[in-house]
Amino acid sequence: MEPDRSGNKTGLRRLVALVLLCLFAGILLLAGGWHELNDGGGEKVGAIVQLLQRLSGLDGGRPAPPGEGLLEVHFIDVGQGEAALILTPQGRSILIDGGTAGAGEAVLRYLDEKGVSRIDLLVGTHPHEDHIGGLVAVLENIPVSRVIDSGRIHTSLTYERYLTLIEEKGIPFELGRAGRRLTLDSTVELTVLHPGPAVESSSLNNSSVVLRLICGEVEFLFTGDIEAEAEGAILERGYRSGAPSLVLQVAHHGSSSSSTAAFLEVVAPDFAVISAGRDNVYGHPHAEVLERLADAGAAIYRTDLQGSIVITTDGGSVAVECSSGSSGSAGGRKGVSLCGR
Repeated sequence: MEPDRSGNKTGLRRLVALVLLCLFAGILLLAGGWHELNDGGGEKVGAIVQLLQRLSGLDGGRPAPPGEGLLEVHFIDVGQGEAALILTPQGRSILIDGGTAGAGEAVLRYLDEKGVSRIDLLVGTHPHEDHIGGLVAVLENIPVSRVIDSGRIHTSLTYERYLTLIEEKGIPFELGRAGRRLTLDSTVELTVLHPGPAVESSSLNNSSVVLRLICGEVEFLFTGDIEAEAEGAILERGYRSGAPSLVLQVAHHGSSSSSTAAFLEVVAPDFAVISAGRDNVYGHPHAEVLERLADAGAAIYRTDLQGSIVITTDGGSVAVECSSGSSGSAGGRKGVSLCGR
């Protein structure tokens, strides 16, 4: 058997990068380039250093921050499934679900396009294959620092493979429980709203990990596949949105079993994103849910019509961009949309 030389290659690459950095610093010094730093040239120098770091892996595989004070949330088009990528202002990466196993390669390509080669936090909302199937490919190919899971037991080969990879790679594994605060970036607040401690008494859908992300005056809710039962439990725990703008990842692909009128009345979403496959056999999103969302005053975005949807915010204003498609609702009461109507 051939010995594994990947570690040696990584070490050599980092050594070469360090030599290049030293040479660059020496040349800059000899050329009197340090004066350039005082004349506003620091940004150019910093860009070169960051490029060398990315090429060498010395940046820890993290993407460049989206921009000064900007948060990006990518609702990735994975067909009939769900996957969301969060890129924080400080360059941290969070992946919530990964679609089906068949979508795994598409998720990897998307991460690569966005410069993400490490996941700081991976969240498996619940064990259904259309949410964690693609996470298997991610775990097999990309370093993951930490995993949050519902802990709801499921006897599928996909879930078994997912757990086995986490164990084999020694990735810290934690249960997402209501009230838990997750610290990754000091500029955002990430809290688990659901489930409570007794997940085995609920269905897989109603055991979904629900996350609340706050950046300034903008709030995001990631709801997995929760249904009316779990929505009621979240409200009973006293959930209230205190943010002027709210983005809701609509639960269960827009199924009529979720997004009750009572829940939407409290959440009051300004933007609603539905992840579903085009012409899927379930009929998602259901007409009743679209009507409820419209009644709640939400601008509706759909991956089945508009492809991957990216929402960017500085904590105040909100911008929405869609990768493809000219159908569906666009705009919003408190944002700018680059999606077609």
